Amino acid sequence: MKVIHHSAETLKTALVSNSKDVAELYSQYTKEERRLLEEGLHPGQPSSLFQPVTVHSDSDWIPCHPEDPQDFESFYRNPQRNVLSASCGTIYIQTIGAFGEAGPQTEQYVEWLREYCQAFFYGLPVRWLPAVTVEQTGCSFRINHGSQILQLLTGDLLEFLWNRKPKEAFCIVGITMIDLYPKDSWNFVFVQASLNRGIGVFSFARYDDSFYSKSYAGRLKKQHQPKQGEYSVFDGQYTPPITSTLLLRSCKTMAHEIGHMFGIRHCQWLSCVMQGSNHLEESDRRPLDLCPICLRKLQVSGGFNIAERYKALLQWMEEEPRPTQAETTFPKPTEPFRTAKLWLQRCQDIMQVSERLCHKMLERFTPLLACGMLLFGLFFHLVSERAAQVQKPDKKPNFIIILADDIGWGDLDVNMPQQRANNTPNLDLMAQQGLRFSDFHSPASTCSPSRASILTGRYGLRNGVTHNFAVGSVGGLPLSEVTLPQQLQQAGYYTAMIGKWHLGHNGPYGPTKRGFDYYLGVPYSNDMGCTDIPGYDLPQCLACGSSEPQIFRLRRSAHKHRSCYSKVGLPLIENSSIAEQPLNLWTLTQQYQSAALRIMHDARERGQPYFLYLALAHMHVPLAPPLTPTTGATHSPSDSQVYAASLRELDRLVGSIRTASRTEDTLIWFTGDNGPWEQKCQYAGSTGPFKGKWQTKRGGSSAKTTTWEGGHRVPTVAYWPGVIPANSTSSALLSGMDIFPTLLSLAGVTPPSDRRYDGIDATSVLLHGEQTGHKVLFHPNSGAAGRFGDLEAVRAGKYKAFYMTGAAEACGGGSGAQELHDPPLIFDLEHDETEETPLNVWTPEYQVTAERVALWRERLLWDIATDQSASAADYTTDSSAVPCCEPTRPVCRCPSLP
Repeated sequence: MKVIHHSAETLKTALVSNSKDVAELYSQYTKEERRLLEEGLHPGQPSSLFQPVTVHSDSDWIPCHPEDPQDFESFYRNPQRNVLSASCGTIYIQTIGAFGEAGPQTEQYVEWLREYCQAFFYGLPVRWLPAVTVEQTGCSFRINHGSQILQLLTGDLLEFLWNRKPKEAFCIVGITMIDLYPKDSWNFVFVQASLNRGIGVFSFARYDDSFYSKSYAGRLKKQHQPKQGEYSVFDGQYTPPITSTLLLRSCKTMAHEIGHMFGIRHCQWLSCVMQGSNHLEESDRRPLDLCPICLRKLQVSGGFNIAERYKALLQWMEEEPRPTQAETTFPKPTEPFRTAKLWLQRCQDIMQVSERLCHKMLERFTPLLACGMLLFGLFFHLVSERAAQVQKPDKKPNFIIILADDIGWGDLDVNMPQQRANNTPNLDLMAQQGLRFSDFHSPASTCSPSRASILTGRYGLRNGVTHNFAVGSVGGLPLSEVTLPQQLQQAGYYTAMIGKWHLGHNGPYGPTKRGFDYYLGVPYSNDMGCTDIPGYDLPQCLACGSSEPQIFRLRRSAHKHRSCYSKVGLPLIENSSIAEQPLNLWTLTQQYQSAALRIMHDARERGQPYFLYLALAHMHVPLAPPLTPTTGATHSPSDSQVYAASLRELDRLVGSIRTASRTEDTLIWFTGDNGPWEQKCQYAGSTGPFKGKWQTKRGGSSAKTTTWEGGHRVPTVAYWPGVIPANSTSSALLSGMDIFPTLLSLAGVTPPSDRRYDGIDATSVLLHGEQTGHKVLFHPNSGAAGRFGDLEAVRAGKYKAFYMTGAAEACGGGSGAQELHDPPLIFDLEHDETEETPLNVWTPEYQVTAERVALWRERLLWDIATDQSASAADYTTDSSAVPCCEPTRPVCRCPSLP
């Protein structure tokens, strides 16, 4: 591939001109318009709107058809270019021959083309003439000897159009689904035009994806050789189905060829819809809109407002299908236009349309009145946007966030009252006295990505953390990321964390370097190191210091499972020092409880608001519930009651925290980091009704690491008696990312404005029972099929779309095949919470939903790709980064321990 580069100075000359009179025309553009046009002076940069021209092969247009490039000045001074006038300013479209079998759909397709042209050539009326048959044109035709496809002679069609051209027409273009040829010696032609007469004819026949296949339905039988004038051969002739790809290609061709009618030649400056194309693949590479140089040519011809033209194009791409006289309507298939939509939105952002409107208001009103109006408008917008009439506490409240590791939505009794398990009485009480969320989701389906998003309010693709950090990880949550504790610490809060960190433990990545005044806990998961008395796990891991033959036998018997860690003891960190290694899993809850109560008590004594983040690993293997006299240290890994016992211990710890907190000034927010780890069988939790049956029927897990509901829908309760209404339930679609903006809002802290956030302020949901959450929520791959961090599932209202599934291990070892879904699987969660039966792809419900979901997904990906604040995590590992109390001792055992 060859990239054609032009210097910024060359591009500026082509856009503006070195001639004084032509350059003065450029100065008449507004500052915002010039800002947009000058985006083209530096193409190819990561955030550039415009890209350079690329030549992919010798068969591309530029190598085959050398042309002198046309800059703006040469276009403007061309005496032969067609000029619009009041009497000749209408674009006409003439359909020739059949355009599909369904009459209403054909009419709608042609109307879409007309409306698109009217938006593209903004300000000009575009009309279509009554359809004509091939016979009415009187044109010659043939059957191509090589392809056995009917073709129409373009010269005859141009004469027909010239005779049919209305007096007020600027141009008339004929469109047909039948192939064309210009003369007998040519094989075919896509288009032929007479620019000085303002007539042209285009064929969309070869835009059918099956055109070049042997099974193409438009081929005639070889023995059928109709005579000239035997137009009955066109009766029932096959025409391509009207698809989204056909619509996209048709819009490109119409814009390109009508652009030639204005005298705009093939663009060789930047990637542009006016680039020449020698073949379909090259045509598909062209963008849908104009580069700045060609845009200026069209604008000076039509005199339109650039921002209003972009708005019209966006409206065409976004508007709903309108009813016609026919009983059946068809959704506009604009899915392939989603990239163009995102591009247009960026153009609008750059032009700052709202700022221009404000300047116009200031010109019409006195400065004082205008200023008052703008301030009032801004105030009204901020108040009414989402947190309308939300009255926040007079003083800064305390915050306790409890994050339970690997907990299932069905583990809370309040979520599954019919089971009467009585494992979570304290959490049930908090739900009865507070707010239970029924549609709350972890930001990811595994440890590190979920925690990073909770503390930053940003998706993993934006904060850089897309999968788990290792024992020997050098890096962690990128240092460029701003964390929730950092913001609260700067606002006067005492910030403390207890439990699992898993966002980097080496050097500046530890908790006390990321905003916490105090830390006590494990730097990563509690199965990432050995202990002297191992907890329950599958496979059952050995104690630290076990003999090599024992370790070898364990690994051999559990080859289908992840290996146990045996070389390094699991450390307990206090602040930035190792307090124990290996730690004692069986006494960890008591240590956590004592530290938490001390932190709350001391902060109250100082009169200082506090933020306590408790990241509890009770539900993550190895499980270590209180030992009973009958089990002792020789517990049986097959005990089915182990998980329930761990759940009860977690609940008791939460209860002690609730009791010790001052309810009137403390918000307790309990949630999970992801769903249950299904491959751990009896040591995994319950997803409740969210079974992901489509996946489980095909093998594999539908819980942790996956984007099925069981992987990320987590039990969540908010408790703040006297502030949050009691015994309430919210069905708002919310995420763990929302904790970041919500707590900052309640604390009266404004987050840094130099970055983009994905979480939303849910204050009105917490305090006033609003049910409005995310319109769209994205679920990234967290370790199952596909690449880490990819947005593989999208939730939009009651619908959920999957682009990739499979490859997550279930209990028993099956993982299910990795499957890419194009088009995506879409489920209606309102009627199918088990995610068992996807929508039929041929239904209007599916098609409309798929298009919208694809647009939202592409919009977010574009937003992240252009986000200057996006980070990238360092996932390199090194043995020197492993936490080790004493490197000379086995398993790094601390000297103070026997």
